[in-house]
Amino acid sequence: MKRFRMLFVLIDVLAALAVYTTVGAQQQEGKISGSTVRIGTFDSRALAMAYYRSEAFNRQMKDLRAEYEKAKAAGDEKRVKELEAAGPAQQELAHKQGFSTWPVDNILEKIKGKIPEIAKRADVDVIISRWNIVYRRTGVEFINITDLIVKPFDPNEQTLKILKELQKQDPVPLEELEKH
Repeated sequence: MKRFRMLFVLIDVLAALAVYTTVGAQQQEGKISGSTVRIGTFDSRALAMAYYRSEAFNRQMKDLRAEYEKAKAAGDEKRVKELEAAGPAQQELAHKQGFSTWPVDNILEKIKGKIPEIAKRADVDVIISRWNIVYRRTGVEFINITDLIVKPFDPNEQTLKILKELQKQDPVPLEELEKH
């Protein structure tokens, strides 16, 4: 008899646990589907322009020129050729990123330590390039954070004006850009 009672108690506990788990999961699911997700979007072209017009980029180019002069003076033809190729490659990348939708991962890498603070200031859960949105469900809020994400490059007034105008235009399709 004692065993029967223990068995019934055990069954009751397991049933209660199953109900609790099921109800809890449903409540959690309801929370997720009913909550607003805030996604910060940025115009990758504006980020590229802010970077390529920045003092940080100018310093990088000066360093490359100095390295080129040093390799040339040392007679290191292999390194000279590599550095001579780097210029046009950098120019091509800047055009793809600044006028089209080419990824800006190399630029984001330079400010990766500041991105959490940018997200916090914008009060967003996720940050993505505005060109990568494939689907948007109801309850997802998109916030343009372009102004915040370009700030680490300290854009001057002229650059800010360029960025504002750039964002009013559609990106140039990559295929068209590559023809030029």
